[in-house]
Amino acid sequence: MRSLTVTIFLFLFISCSSNTEVFEYEIYSDDKVDLVNSKLLFNINKSSNMAHLDVQIFPKKQKDIESYSLVFDMKFREDYESEFNGVCLGPSWENFGSGEFSLELKNENNFKSEIKGFLDLNEDDRCKNYFYYLRFLKINLRNKEQILIGVATDYAKDYPDAPFIWLVNKNNQLEEIGTTNIEKYSLNFELSK
Repeated sequence: MRSLTVTIFLFLFISCSSNTEVFEYEIYSDDKVDLVNSKLLFNINKSSNMAHLDVQIFPKKQKDIESYSLVFDMKFREDYESEFNGVCLGPSWENFGSGEFSLELKNENNFKSEIKGFLDLNEDDRCKNYFYYLRFLKINLRNKEQILIGVATDYAKDYPDAPFIWLVNKNNQLEEIGTTNIEKYSLNFELSK
């Protein structure tokens, strides 16, 4: 009876001390670029001082895809609901620090990757929430070509703005091949302190 009580207590403690959120997005091409069609999941398991982010893509046509490259960035102050005009630091992502981080979703890992973010509870940046968006999304094909999917705005014009899709061929030449259903900055997630 004692072990059952301990098991129930541990289950309740773990359930109450962590918070899980799932953000799900359907991506499809308006121009029948079938390699783009997929489902994207952000699964966030948060405890008091750590956020564990799992990202997985489920492509409709995976046999031609080697991997996905994703770059996330934290939104700037103007998107936050506060009078405070400072800078939100956010969690420190393993191997990257605060702010921007990258993930590689490989075919051999079922297009899944994870990263941990550590929140310094002693550092008060006066922000209660941190908003992250997918800034770059690239599909690396087995034939060494790449598909660049616009998910945000690229002011340097080295990457397509949402909703455009570019093909980068083996000779590193760019060709616009279509559009998606993605609106600028719409692939995102939120972390709270």
